[in-house]
Amino acid sequence: MMETQYKSIYSLIKAQAERNPKATALLAPNRSPMSYGLLKDHVENVGKELNSMGLGRHDRIAIVLPNGAEMATSFITIASVATCAPLNPAYGYNEFDFYLTDLDAKALIIQAGMESQAIDVAKEKGIPIIELSPTIDAEAGLFALKGDTQFQHSDREFAEPDDLALVLHTSGTTSRPKIVPLKHYNVCMSASNIRETLNLAESDRCLNIMPLFHIHGLVGALLSSLASGASIALTSGFDAPNFLDLVAEFQPTWYTAVPTMHMAILARAKSNPKAVSQHPFRFIRSCSSALPKKVMRELEETFNVPAVEAYGMTEASHQISCNPLPPALRKGGSVGLATGTEIAILDELGNILPSGDKGEIALKGESVIKGYENNPSANETSFTNGWFRTGDQGYLDDDNYLFITGRIKEIINRGGEKISPQEIDDVLIQHPAIAQVITFAIPHIQLGEEIASAVVLRGVGGPSENRIRQFVAAHLADFKVPRRIMFVDEIPKGPTGKLQRIGMAERLGMIVPNDDADSETEYVPPRNGLEKKLAAIWSKILRINQVGIHDNFFYLGGDSLLAAQVIARIRSEMKKSISLMDFLDNPTIANIAEIVKTRGENAKKFSVLVNMKTGDSSLNPVFCIHSCTGNVMVYNNLLRHLDQPIYGLKMQGLYGEKRPHSRLVDMASHYVKEIKSVQPKGPYYIVGVRDSAWIATEMAQQLLQQGDDIGSLLMIDARYFDLPIGKRASNVQVANGNAQQNPVAQNATSSSRMRHYIDRSLHYMKQGQFIQVISGKIVNKLRGIYARERTKCYWRFAYSWLSRHLEYINRRIDYGEYMRHKYAAALFSHVPRNYTGKATLFVPEKSPDSISTDRWKEAIDGELEIVAIEGGHYSIWMEPNVQAMAKKLKPYLDNGH
Repeated sequence: MMETQYKSIYSLIKAQAERNPKATALLAPNRSPMSYGLLKDHVENVGKELNSMGLGRHDRIAIVLPNGAEMATSFITIASVATCAPLNPAYGYNEFDFYLTDLDAKALIIQAGMESQAIDVAKEKGIPIIELSPTIDAEAGLFALKGDTQFQHSDREFAEPDDLALVLHTSGTTSRPKIVPLKHYNVCMSASNIRETLNLAESDRCLNIMPLFHIHGLVGALLSSLASGASIALTSGFDAPNFLDLVAEFQPTWYTAVPTMHMAILARAKSNPKAVSQHPFRFIRSCSSALPKKVMRELEETFNVPAVEAYGMTEASHQISCNPLPPALRKGGSVGLATGTEIAILDELGNILPSGDKGEIALKGESVIKGYENNPSANETSFTNGWFRTGDQGYLDDDNYLFITGRIKEIINRGGEKISPQEIDDVLIQHPAIAQVITFAIPHIQLGEEIASAVVLRGVGGPSENRIRQFVAAHLADFKVPRRIMFVDEIPKGPTGKLQRIGMAERLGMIVPNDDADSETEYVPPRNGLEKKLAAIWSKILRINQVGIHDNFFYLGGDSLLAAQVIARIRSEMKKSISLMDFLDNPTIANIAEIVKTRGENAKKFSVLVNMKTGDSSLNPVFCIHSCTGNVMVYNNLLRHLDQPIYGLKMQGLYGEKRPHSRLVDMASHYVKEIKSVQPKGPYYIVGVRDSAWIATEMAQQLLQQGDDIGSLLMIDARYFDLPIGKRASNVQVANGNAQQNPVAQNATSSSRMRHYIDRSLHYMKQGQFIQVISGKIVNKLRGIYARERTKCYWRFAYSWLSRHLEYINRRIDYGEYMRHKYAAALFSHVPRNYTGKATLFVPEKSPDSISTDRWKEAIDGELEIVAIEGGHYSIWMEPNVQAMAKKLKPYLDNGH
């Protein structure tokens, strides 16, 4: 075993390269291995390139990348010359907006071609964007950077031990996450501690299935392997159906994971005894949340190797303690002995308690941070006499083995994801129907803790649990959406009269006694033809031979991507539609079968018109057109600031009840009929957002031709098509809702429209791995046609071919992507005509280039008024900007213009 203690990441890589330059460092599927010598060269080359862009020591570079070899090498290279700030690619706009601002990121690195709202945030904030392009035909982890930061050249220096290597956020008791600044000596010390605890050697190989934007994957798997001179196989993330295939391919000696992953692996192992028998594991490691005794026992029995449970957290650069490997003593129920850290149990006053007494677990050591960044209040409560207070409750036994007994702080640990309940409260309280809310943890056998919210509604007949969850999902990442919503008349208070999250589950009776937590779900076979069909779909996608009707999809190794495949199969084979939210809330065959049985009746009752807010009946109703997602959730925050009755118009086919419209003019005609069903005569008040401004304009034009009055046509953040000025359709006849399009305008715009359509379609095509190889060739062929001859027949051929083939492909891959494809197709095949009435265009102050007020002036033959609103493309819908926007909208909705 190596005894070298590295002080910086670059010194670690350099030492291993000098010791054995040809030794394998990194591996990845379908890639050649990367040696330590090549890794060192890559670190130096990328460091030089970053310096040439003006980025160097103490500069914070955010990275948003998919899991894999490039994510690993980007962390290593960036941390060696600057400070790396990895972010979860699943974040939404609000989360990226917060993190990029809080980090004061000097640049953002994102994979070329990757769609992420981080790009929108960076552009809005003026943060330079650097594209990372993997070198696919070369060794695993090699990449090239492309970007213009416009900073002055930085002197070439490698980071020192006291420099920040890594900046992560951890959730706090308030909605504001805390910045955890990890120095090079912190993370290198933790990596060395793990190396010594697990007896890692150059002959070892780790299979990494953990996300590399978390400390567990970065230090627990990656750096600990590199500190040992060992190798690590880097995957695209946890994929339970492929886990044993990856084990067979890379022959790892160990892997580390959270308990939910171990459970999914065990479910897979039961159906593949032969593959399990051929594994090369020396041990298995678990960390980040409590490992049930039953799961540990089954891991050891299944793989015939020791399973060790570790205890870690971000503030300690990951590992704090770990059960030792045999022949040393492992104590069931404990998280082992301290590994390079000091552990003490403190009382409320900070006094150290004797062995056996319960208190708050506290830490000291070189891997532990000295304080949070720019957060004196958190530092005051988290540090006592040099001890870092973890917020976990536990005790040390006479042998100094640590036992964790609960939580003192309010943070929810959902399967290793640390979640702030206040962050969820802040979103829920924005819902117009919610008066009070409190979010808290409830026990969960597989995840450790799950998220629940108690809600007090403003009146009778409020939204359902599912609608509330959808509201949260529109603002936060999926893993932060509460799985339980309880409606209460009053939220219980503690003895002091304050709301207390700790113990809320008990006070609300949400904890069900479970005397046999180790028992398995009894296998119940399918009882009818529908359940048999569903079981066959699950079995094929999960690669499990036998699936019971009460087995939880996610405990069998499923995730949201595999759930989307199940949903697509149900739609294609059974002609029934269920949503991802339906699946998340009902992840068993029995429950899904009930939903599928009733979905046909619900589809017949579906209407694109939805009553979003009853409002003051003396005021004119307002009709809001859906966004590109097909739903009207974008308006949710706006509702609470308007007094009028408000209706939303959803896209037909949103839930698979009917085929979506293929032409925008038909879409508008349908919506006109819907609004007349609740308001037979004008004046009509119509609102369109972004691309749907074209639908709103077409609706208004049709209403004018039918002799109706338009009170207001409002276009918010509306994007103008890239049409040549002066070549729009000026003479379009509308009869029975069908537009006769001007062929001159159609020919003039076909090239630019089709190029965009191909680019969008290629994105959708690449969602299916089975056509990744041919998709690039097909699109390149079509682009070649454009380069030679841009004639009507060619673009018609390309358009019809893509429409025929992509409709089938996209429906099978992801129904949401399919709906966006159909929406884009209707939009970009539409030839707009001049609107002869009045319109108002609301333009964000931080407006992107796609909003051209000059072109809108040409598209509106009547009067066009332009009003500036605060914020950017996304932030106009957030407080306080949305309230300011509502004030500017009100005069147009109350009086009409």
